[in-house]
Amino acid sequence: MIFRIAGLFIFGSGFFLKTWCAFHTTKKQSAEMEISAIESAISFDRHRSIYSSGLAVAKLSNEDWVISNPTDKTAHTIVCTPDYRKAYIHASEDSVHSSKEIADFDLLRIPIECRFIHESIVSLHAACVEDGSCAVCFTGDSGVGKSTRAKTWVDALGAEFISGDRPAVRLEENGSVACGVPWDGKEQIFRNVERPLRAILEVRRAPFTRLRRLSVEQAYRVLVRQCFIPMWDPDTAALAMVNVKRLCRITPVYRLFCGPDAEAARETRRILFDCPEEIQEELPDMKIREGFVLRNVADEHMVMPTGENVGKFGGAVVLSDVAAFAFEQLKHPVSREDLLSLILAEYDVDAETATADLDALLAQFREMNLLED
Repeated sequence: MIFRIAGLFIFGSGFFLKTWCAFHTTKKQSAEMEISAIESAISFDRHRSIYSSGLAVAKLSNEDWVISNPTDKTAHTIVCTPDYRKAYIHASEDSVHSSKEIADFDLLRIPIECRFIHESIVSLHAACVEDGSCAVCFTGDSGVGKSTRAKTWVDALGAEFISGDRPAVRLEENGSVACGVPWDGKEQIFRNVERPLRAILEVRRAPFTRLRRLSVEQAYRVLVRQCFIPMWDPDTAALAMVNVKRLCRITPVYRLFCGPDAEAARETRRILFDCPEEIQEELPDMKIREGFVLRNVADEHMVMPTGENVGKFGGAVVLSDVAAFAFEQLKHPVSREDLLSLILAEYDVDAETATADLDALLAQFREMNLLED
């Protein structure tokens, strides 16, 4: 059978996955990847495996990659050629299933996402919706609320999910295309849909709605943490990073400050689709350096060094409530102007006082070498 996933034509034989049915195609096209099931086990030195995303990856003597589940000896093993153009599904020695009965979808996803990289396709950790004729992706760190905001677009604006957790983004000459895939997170959305990608929104929680344009470098720092990069394979990892940088050049990436409610969704859509002139221009970011944490000790907010900083930093620092709030916001890159807006929205203080206090606080953080610009 031939499947088309994110524009990648895959010839599959000897196995069946229900979620793949929607991606079956009868279009005549030379396969860009071949996956086949083999009724035999394969032995390899598991002690030399590299662990990534809960899976074990090892290189065989012929330069092929072998991918396995280190916690389940009854799971399958997949062997891939160095360019991931061919993949072979093996039943493990202890498997209770044949190689045709694939139970671990993630195991099969990994070699396909690796092949994506060689075909200029990016796997993005995001919730993706289609609104009209185009797509919008909501990305950000786990727990920030990207799925919640995407679902609000579905419930309040009539959008539809393309992928709830991991869309594929195909890079093209004049833009990018968001694509559904036959794997997903908790939403379990497997739609064979492709739409031009209007924008990628980095979600930040806020009681106001604002879109801030990110520069290519700012966008790259955001997306490189949210895209699939196989670090066990230096050549493919380097190509993945090139793809991410290209994605940042051809697709607008905005920082979205908003709440999870329907009004915030409507306002975001209005700005993005109808009034793009209201999108704020890019500004320099700043953030707290790695190696410092904020703890609440005896009802006091204390900044404490960790790791190598313990020996370099002269003890803990006590912060006020407002300073602690600013510290929390600065855990992620943010501009001075947006940080000021967050403080004004959180506390009952006039703009002049808040501005002066924030500038003094930032100067103190820089003097203590807590801040990087």
